[in-house]
This record gives sequence, structure tokens and C-alpha cells, in this order.
Amino acid sequence: MARTDGSGDESVNEVKEVRFPRASGGVELRGIVQAPEHPDAGLVVTHGRSNDLRNPLVRRLAEAVASEGIWGLRFNFGYVHAKGTASRDLSREEEDLRGAVRFAREALPSEKIFVAGKSMGARVCARASAEPAITGVIALGYPLHPRFRPEVLNPPEWPYLVKPTLFVQGDRDPFCDLDRLRSELPKLKEITDLVVIQGAGHSFEPIGAKRETFPEVRDVVLQWIKTRIGSEGARSAGR
Repeated sequence: MARTDGSGDESVNEVKEVRFPRASGGVELRGIVQAPEHPDAGLVVTHGRSNDLRNPLVRRLAEAVASEGIWGLRFNFGYVHAKGTASRDLSREEEDLRGAVRFAREALPSEKIFVAGKSMGARVCARASAEPAITGVIALGYPLHPRFRPEVLNPPEWPYLVKPTLFVQGDRDPFCDLDRLRSELPKLKEITDLVVIQGAGHSFEPIGAKRETFPEVRDVVLQWIKTRIGSEGARSAGR
């Protein structure tokens, strides 16, 4: 059974550390919940291969959705605390994410739950998308191919991606040639949306002029979720 650390009554945007099991058991995972008082939906946010739940994009996204009434969970894949590496086929990480989604479902028995992944985390979200509790997938900087090698075909997660998906990509991302991505999206089984952040790299770092790209990422993610839950007019999307 999942448990939480800390005590006291829940309040608006309460932040708390949580523990929950991998879907297949045997491993306890750690996360941080941003909990609005009356959430409209839930979002589980996953990190990339070489970072963790403290990654600024992951942290800021969880905080941003919570400020708009969406319950947010960011968590570490099991290999982070084991000081290991991700599994070659991401099967362990898929089980980790399924465990996180099931924890989210316990907290949100009737609300829609979305998953978002940064880089490798987006691949994991694609693999796990058949999980019944998942309503939609948000891919942040999907690594479609190896760095600067768009000729490498057949993304291995494509057959598993069975839920509506939002792709948010930097136009200067060396891991995702946009022409190649646009040619691939029609092959997917569900509706997809693609938003391109101009002058941004793989992690949406600005390339060229110095600027803050996160508000663009935040706004499109919030708008997409709110459209999917039918509450687009209930709150502003942070613009």
C-alpha cells in the first residue's frame, strides 16, 4: 500500500514526499506530490536519463500545473537511488511509471490522469500508455533518433503509444529531426498534436538569443490538458 511522509491536513498546493511501489513490486520509489485542494486532474512527470526529479523542467512543470488546480507527481525512476543506469529496453522504467500512475489513481479515484516525460521519460510514457488510468501522454523533447542521426528508423516505442499525445519539441533538437517526426506521427494509433518551440534545443534551452522558454512549454501543456478535461474556460492557462 502506498504511504506518504509528513503529517497535517492537506491544503492548497501542499508539497509532500511520497513512497510507492513499482507496479511489479520489489522496489520502493520516491516522489514529490504538489497537491491542490480540489484537483481537476492529475499529471505524473518523469525525468530524463541523466537527471532526476530535481531537474528544473520537471520540477517547474509539476509546480505550474499544481498552481492551476492539477495534482502533480514527479518521481525518480528506481535506478536513480540504486545508483545504477536505466534498463536497455526501458522495461523497468515502464514498471516504475505504472506504479506511479497507480499511486496517482489512489489519490484521484475519478479524475483524468496524464503522464509527461522529458527525453527518455517520454519514451517510457509511450511504453506505458496502455495503462488503463492514463488519459493522455505529453512528450517533452522526444528522442526520436540518436543525436544528429535522423536516418535511424523505427522508434521502438511507437507500437506501444496508444493514447492521445502532445509532442513539444525544440526546433534545434539534435535528437529529433522535425521533418522526420512529422512523417512519423501519422503512423500512430491515436490523435497527436505537435508544438514546436522556436530557437530551443533538446531540453528547451535557448539557442541564439537569450530568453526564457519555459513559459511557452508550460502554457501549451496546460492548454492541452485543460482541453482534454473539458475545463478550458474554468481557469486561465497561465498566459
